[in-house]
Amino acid sequence: MTFRFSPRPNRAAEIAWRPWGEKAFQEAQVADKPVLLAISAVWCHWCHVMDETSYSDPEVIRLINERYVPIRVDNDERPDVNRRYNMGGWPTTAFLTPDGEIVHGGTYVPPEAMRSYLPQVAELWSSQRSDLAQRVAELREKENEARAPKSGDLSVQIVDQVGSLVRGQYDPQFGGFGREPKFPQPKLLRFLLDEHRRFGYPEIATMLHRTLSAMAAGGMYDHVEGGFFRYSTTREWEIPHYEKMLEDNAELLTIYAEAHRSFPSAGYDRVVRDVIRWMDAVLWQTDKKLWAGSQDADEHYYTLDSIAERAKHDAPFVDRTAYVGWNALAASAYWAAWSALGDDAFETRAHDAMGAMARRLWDTQTKSLRHFDGDDSKVHDLLGDVAADLAANLDAYETGIHPGALGGAERMAMTLRDRLEDREAGGFFDAPESQGVEPGRLARRERPIEENALAADGLLRLAVLTGNDEWRELAVRALRGFVGEYRQWGQFAASYANAVARALAEPLVVAVVGPEQDTLATALWRRARATTDPARSLHRLVPGRRDDRGAERDDEMLSRLGFPTDRVAAYVCIGTVCSAPITDEASLGSSLEQAGRRYTHPD
Repeated sequence: MTFRFSPRPNRAAEIAWRPWGEKAFQEAQVADKPVLLAISAVWCHWCHVMDETSYSDPEVIRLINERYVPIRVDNDERPDVNRRYNMGGWPTTAFLTPDGEIVHGGTYVPPEAMRSYLPQVAELWSSQRSDLAQRVAELREKENEARAPKSGDLSVQIVDQVGSLVRGQYDPQFGGFGREPKFPQPKLLRFLLDEHRRFGYPEIATMLHRTLSAMAAGGMYDHVEGGFFRYSTTREWEIPHYEKMLEDNAELLTIYAEAHRSFPSAGYDRVVRDVIRWMDAVLWQTDKKLWAGSQDADEHYYTLDSIAERAKHDAPFVDRTAYVGWNALAASAYWAAWSALGDDAFETRAHDAMGAMARRLWDTQTKSLRHFDGDDSKVHDLLGDVAADLAANLDAYETGIHPGALGGAERMAMTLRDRLEDREAGGFFDAPESQGVEPGRLARRERPIEENALAADGLLRLAVLTGNDEWRELAVRALRGFVGEYRQWGQFAASYANAVARALAEPLVVAVVGPEQDTLATALWRRARATTDPARSLHRLVPGRRDDRGAERDDEMLSRLGFPTDRVAAYVCIGTVCSAPITDEASLGSSLEQAGRRYTHPD
């Protein structure tokens, strides 16, 4: 395996790093040595600093090689390892027992501290292992008790309680949530945007505008090349950490596109085009037809305030690895931008990426989704990847152009059900059950709330579009599995609350039937797609149309829904009740406005 170190001079490669795996832990057990686990990321500034300082210190190198089995993990390649061992940020420096339990750890550790910690922990393991083992076992038992699932009933109080927490975190002076460091939190922003769409609360609009405007106007945004940096070190959004991530920019692109649809005069369309400008120029890989994962931090480069000045310097390194989940998020974001701005180039790029993922990242032998496009990708069907791919396929279907995408969504739903479901407590594990022996904490499967929320939201959408109640039951069971614990996730429960809100709402389905080029059908479809109802789903049904595999999916759907094939019309369905055929754009608009009034709050 090839390890990636800081691009600047360093001696970190002199440490005898092992890749994560059973072999490394077996070596530690046989040699009776503790494990030093380093979790880094190619984009991470302080990871580079640690390579250049602590891991380049001769005494640190000697102590690690003599007294430890050192393991190095790339966060982006192994999010499952990071989820279980991250000690509060990157780099993570974790001291482990030979069987993978945490003894001590932190983030960046300077050389003098490392020179102190390394012999102390090694001596502790050598001389006090029985006490240490007992302490670790007690801690593990407490963790297991705290994480035990506690199911309950879904209610509007869940949404309200999370909403109250979010409002309590709001910074009215500078926008955003919390103090410093200040992260953009796109999932929280999406929850607020959908709450505004449900109920129209003016104070929520104020929070959104203050936050979105401040982020785009401040130092967290690259005003030269476009795109958002990872977070701001200050409350005022002025001094960023300069990494640029595909994941963050994809989610923020979606937020600004959707905000433009709800507030078309606020100017968010400029941000949408600017973020896409950077993603197209820097991350898009024409040969792969996929987006790269990230661009490094470089404080000097990004403080240059013109294209001409930057052109004199090497641009920060771009990690060309293509990750499934992040690419799916990006495809969804480009479709959101297409819906908001109508630029067909956005739709084309999203469709190209989804096609490339199906060809390059779907493992035909194992019938599973690879996590990334490297030759040594050993992890398949991670929950975040599957859930994001499910959502992207649904977004593709609702463009009205790709009827076969509904089949792709169903394939992802079956993966959730068959490989990831927690059949005892509900919800989904972050990775499939291992066929072998997983070292350390990977033997314990996790149920991350945000990825469960994305999966449940997608399943609710799929159930409405297919009429298959199995997907709704699976989603509701997943959401119920977090009722007893969502409060402990704090503001990270925002996406969970949003999925609960969808589950509690009567679904709105708008179907437009008619030939592809028909003028009336086109007008009706344009109006249907303009609705911002948070619980809406869309069908564009063209009689006789075949998908990429030759299947007549539209005719099958028309037969299931009972709509005639020889009449151009729209149908508005709330729950199981559908309108009479609607044959003019104004009447469809009125029906959709009336549907929006079904949201009532039990104050």
